[in-house]
Amino acid sequence: MKYIKAYGLEENEFYYFEVDAYMTAYRQVSITDDQYIVSIAPDFQLSDQEVEMFDGDEAISIELFNEVWEKAVAPYKATWVQVKQNYLPTDSVTGTIMMFYPQGVIIRLSHDVYAVADDIEFRRHTRPEHMYPGYRVHGTVKHYDDNNFWLVLENCKVTGEKMSV
Repeated sequence: MKYIKAYGLEENEFYYFEVDAYMTAYRQVSITDDQYIVSIAPDFQLSDQEVEMFDGDEAISIELFNEVWEKAVAPYKATWVQVKQNYLPTDSVTGTIMMFYPQGVIIRLSHDVYAVADDIEFRRHTRPEHMYPGYRVHGTVKHYDDNNFWLVLENCKVTGEKMSV
């Protein structure tokens, strides 16, 4: 992974990206006047385009990115700790497809609880017409993604039942 600090259009606007070799963003923090917006819940703001570097943008260390990331996600940490206590590996869960991220299929289990499922495996067991936001999903908690505050699901099955998003 590579890490980038990019300057926004406004005077006090900055973007921090974690990108892969193809410049696909995996994590993102947007900062304007000490207001943080993150690529995880509740904001879900992640570039859906290849990240480009412009004049003034700079490569940064993973340590600097993680320092900014930790500050940005700090308000959500207590909720994440509670989620991990309430959802244990091997628990069966039900949720709704919300969106598709580079990390996989993002599934909303409840107001504060999100999960991710492997996209390739998910598609292998899902009818193409059900690969859209709003469809109900049953799965099993495999482990936790402590970077993104998501449960990681396996053995996911889409029921074909459409829910409101």
